[in-house]
Amino acid sequence: MQHPESKDLNISSEQRGELFSILIRLHPIAPGQVSPSSGPQIQAAFLDLIHQSDPALSQWLHEPNQRRPYTLSLLQGFHHLPPERLADAMANNRPLPVLPGQSYWLRITMLDATIFGSFVSQLFVKAHTLTFRIGEAQFSISRVINAPDPQQDSSSWASYSSFAELSALRSIQKQYTFEFATPTAFSKGQKAWGKQLFLFPLPSLVFENLARQWEIFAPAHLRLATQGLTSRDIENWCDEQMIVSYYTLETRYLSAHKFGHVGFQGKVTYEVKGNPGAPIALWLPSLARLALFSGIGYKTTVGMGQVRAG
Repeated sequence: MQHPESKDLNISSEQRGELFSILIRLHPIAPGQVSPSSGPQIQAAFLDLIHQSDPALSQWLHEPNQRRPYTLSLLQGFHHLPPERLADAMANNRPLPVLPGQSYWLRITMLDATIFGSFVSQLFVKAHTLTFRIGEAQFSISRVINAPDPQQDSSSWASYSSFAELSALRSIQKQYTFEFATPTAFSKGQKAWGKQLFLFPLPSLVFENLARQWEIFAPAHLRLATQGLTSRDIENWCDEQMIVSYYTLETRYLSAHKFGHVGFQGKVTYEVKGNPGAPIALWLPSLARLALFSGIGYKTTVGMGQVRAG
């Protein structure tokens, strides 16, 4: 994946190796309504902020048929509502009231320092006037968290790392646990009847997806290819040498303006049955850690596939 031909976007391999996961705390400016499944509206607001800082970068991020170097969560903070009402609102795209004085947050991950720089520049330049608009509701930004806060459980989703740091994590590990915090699905391509989605996190699918993203976004000298490996090699090894040892998953439906998305949500644990010291197996800790930043599966820019490894 290449950036637009622009001197301003010609960043170094070291910079492209940086990984960011930030939490943004939002407060409604006035009473309004927001659907908890408003992923496309959150994406539009994020891209608008990028456009204000760097129109060329924004245009590149709009280009189709590419894995985008960022993910966006759904709006969080509806804890005052009964779980049944929140689940119904998500499944049926029902707007929920948001009021001044309430706090909400969302998570943005960026696998490219240029995107992070453009976004953060808007936060600083317009610190007192910047608003984040989700549909018709406008929010002020009161805090940006870029590292875990021991007093805030949600902040464990905030982090900073780099591909170089993740690459150094190669070690022998026999178990991997993933938390799929939002509906997740794997796209298996377009069929005559529509898009085929796979709704179970087989280890081969999870690690192949992570390996493919590693090869797209990691600096060239840190890629699997430097060791003669491909994402398909990772997939085949996991298919033969790993099993699902435990899972608690549910099927969830995420509604949207025109159509919805179905996915699985919950936790899964994998066990390595083959040699955990095999050359391919030593890549798995690095790939598992990448999930926090890259997401997994389909539609990660509109709230799906928010994942972290335990």
